[in-house]
Amino acid sequence: MKEIIAMHGWAGDSHQWSNWEKIFKSCDWEWQTSERGYKDISPHTPKWNHTSNHVELKRVAICHSLGSHLIDKEVLHSATHVVLINSFSRFIPSGKENRSIKLALNQMLKAIKTPNEAAMLRKFYIKAYKPNYIGVKSFESNLLHISDSGRLRLKKDLKLLMNSNSLPVGLNNSAKVLIVNSEQDYILANQTKETLADDLKSYLKAVPSIINLPDEGHFITKAKNIKKVKHWLEFDHAKNMV
Repeated sequence: MKEIIAMHGWAGDSHQWSNWEKIFKSCDWEWQTSERGYKDISPHTPKWNHTSNHVELKRVAICHSLGSHLIDKEVLHSATHVVLINSFSRFIPSGKENRSIKLALNQMLKAIKTPNEAAMLRKFYIKAYKPNYIGVKSFESNLLHISDSGRLRLKKDLKLLMNSNSLPVGLNNSAKVLIVNSEQDYILANQTKETLADDLKSYLKAVPSIINLPDEGHFITKAKNIKKVKHWLEFDHAKNMV
């Protein structure tokens, strides 16, 4: 059996996985999405459908950005495989970019629940999707439907991102991990990516795999790149069945 639980990142929602879901479901993967509930979607925390330790069973947690720190800790701990998409252990780097990133994050935090909120989120989405295009309808969906409870979660989770300083709680050191880095990511600093890789190499029993995507930004939207992740997972699945 092959199943996936996907968790979006800050200011995202479960709809961002629609292309991923189609591609994986077409190849007989079971798919569920976690939902933080920033917008007019109720929060949702799915659990694994299959909990045995059979060698052919694959439980995959796919986490985007802050999603690795937001996903249910028991779900993460029980994952046999973890895919970390433009993720991090410590978001704010300790190097020369430290001060400017801290300043930008504090400005974003102050903008939540003010007249500047929509402009702040618009700037974030453009930067996160760059170099890919994001349409007007997507902007409207992302900017106009944030609930009051969602704003509280936006603020709480942005603070979690700002204070992040270690690998996600619950990550099992026996899990097989794939790091997916976008080379045109305008959200994560290069040092942040390097720190995650170093932290994982020190913690995991097996060295993590890394895929670098030259034509993607912080959000991964291209089918060919989603299929690269699927290939990595299915190649390992085939090895386990030999």
